[in-house]
Order: sequence, then structure tokens, then C-alpha cells
Amino acid sequence: MRLNINLDSYLELEKIGIGAFKPLKGFMTENDFYSVVNYMRLSNGKIFPLPVILPISSSLVLEIKKCKKIHLSYKNTMVATMTPESIFKPDFKKYIKTIFGTNDENHPGYKMLFASGKYFVGGSIKFIKKVKNKYTSYEKTPSDVKKKIKELGLEYVAGFQTRNVPHKAHEHILQLALQEFGGLFIQPLIGKKKKGDFLPEAVMKSYNVLIKKFLPQNKVILGALTTSMRYAGPREAIFHALIRRNYGCTHFLVGRDHAGVGDYYGEYEAQNLCKKYEKELKIKIVKIRGPFYCGKCKKITTDDICKHLHNKIPISGTAIRNALINNIPISEKFMRPEIVNSIKGKEIFINDED
Repeated sequence: MRLNINLDSYLELEKIGIGAFKPLKGFMTENDFYSVVNYMRLSNGKIFPLPVILPISSSLVLEIKKCKKIHLSYKNTMVATMTPESIFKPDFKKYIKTIFGTNDENHPGYKMLFASGKYFVGGSIKFIKKVKNKYTSYEKTPSDVKKKIKELGLEYVAGFQTRNVPHKAHEHILQLALQEFGGLFIQPLIGKKKKGDFLPEAVMKSYNVLIKKFLPQNKVILGALTTSMRYAGPREAIFHALIRRNYGCTHFLVGRDHAGVGDYYGEYEAQNLCKKYEKELKIKIVKIRGPFYCGKCKKITTDDICKHLHNKIPISGTAIRNALINNIPISEKFMRPEIVNSIKGKEIFINDED
């Protein structure tokens, strides 16, 4: 039978197919789902922190149960085959605290998961066709990145996850990573995100400007990650580390409140969880303290180096967003004018929940 899937599921399917989500070989079965939710491990014991599941309509449950193979299609084009192993109906409300660390049903990651469907089918896949849309030109496969790392002769490469346009604190982190490791893979996440986040075009354009004008291009690789943002904080930090390992990174940068939203998680909770599983993740976790602008030093720094606590001026992503929305000038202390000008006067924020 043919099962039509939406773009979000297709993008997840693609990441499984190209090896970005290794050790995952298909959409999670019921056993995998509950093992991941409860223990952050697949049923075979390998570490994996978040569900990757394929929703189906309740009207198809009985038909799929009879099938040995399903053709997965997007817009009537077959993109993969799947061997269905289990169909399940999880109670997401029961596991919201376990996955997202909160009972708040307004958590954006929970809302996305809850809205994704009621029934899910799991099983191994055989991937056939990559996604083609206006964002695919931004993306690189794990094999692409590994090949580029080899071409550039980079021994160590630090992976950097972001969903925002770069301000001076981001740039400070990137410069420190280059000094320490000599290579950098910047991979903005431009898949499904919440209302108010930056649009993919704004993120990718601003990073292109940053790299071309201010970073050594023979040491930096840029490639987007078209998967959904889960806003799952510490668990998602592990997910992001696994992905960057699969892309050939030797190190992964984990900053303040990685993959967080609102005040659901502690400032450095994600760092601590990643460090706990560092050996299993097979990628070195680099803990980054939150950079700030010091009024006395007159530069971006961190509290590891600067002790002028009374002169500390935080670099607020929220404040920068508000300034961009309201066309308020942003000081060069916090964001380069070249970055601001690259996105100024354009639509740069997601305006709906879809």
C-alpha cells in the first residue's frame, strides 16, 4: 500500500536515510519509543534521547497491519519503502514530564508532538529520494561534510547548533572554537520551529555574511539541518551532539540553555547531561559559559575570564529580536551592522504555528 506523508515526516525520513540520525534505521517501533522516552535508549541499548515517529491516520491502522511493506510517498512520489513492525497509540500526556521536563502542556515541543497524531507506525526503511524544496540548497549530507573536512585537512572540527541569526556572543563562541580546534561546522536548524523564531532565509543569509566577511573560509563549513526543533533542552542537546558526531565532528559546543525555551530548563543543565553521556556519544562535549559584554573591558567575554560582575551587560537574544521587529537600532557591541543589514527590511520571523 501507499502511505502519503507530510513534509515534516519526509524531512525526518530523509535524516534517517542519509545517516544523520544514526543509529536509527527507521521510524521508532513501540518498543523503541517507550525505551527512548523512559531510558533515553533504543530497545537495543544504544543511546538516543528523543522520539522519531511516523504518524498515521486511524483509518489506515487495520490496512497497515496486513502489509509486509509500505510505500512512503510525498506528493504522490514514492520516496522510501518501510517494513511495518508495530503500530501504537502513545499517551503523550503521560510522558510530557519525562521528555520535556515539565507538566506544562503549553510547552512548544509538547504541543508539536501532541499535534502530530494519535497513531504511529514503526519499522525499518529503505530510503529512495531526497527532499527537494527551496531550502535543500542550504543542506549537506554527512558524507558531504566528512568529504569537505578531509579536503580542508581539518583534524578537529567543532559542531555548532543554532536556530538564530548570529550576534556577537555567538561570534565569540565561534572564534574561541576556531582557536581551540582549528575547524568549525556551523549547522543552523531550519526545520519546523515555533512562532516568533527566525525564518530559514534570515538565519542562512546572516551566517553566509558572517563566514564570508569575518571567519576563515578554509576552516569553516556551513550546512543547514532541516529537522524539527523539539525545544527539549538537555535531551535535545544529546540529540544534537549525536547528529554532529554523524556529520564527522570531533567536538560539540553546548552553550547556555541549549535547545531551551522560556525558563523550562536550568542554564547549564544541558551541558551537565551531555557530559554525563560523553563517552557513549563518542564526541567531545565543550561546555561554553554564556558570553556577555563587559563595560570595563569594552569587549565580549565570559565569567571564566572577566570578573567585572558590576560591568556585565548580557547579550539578550529576546532584546535583539524585539529591536529587529520594531526597527530599533542595534549597537555594534551586540551585533555586527553587516548582519543587521543582510536581513533588514525583510520578513525574518515565523508568523504562524505551522
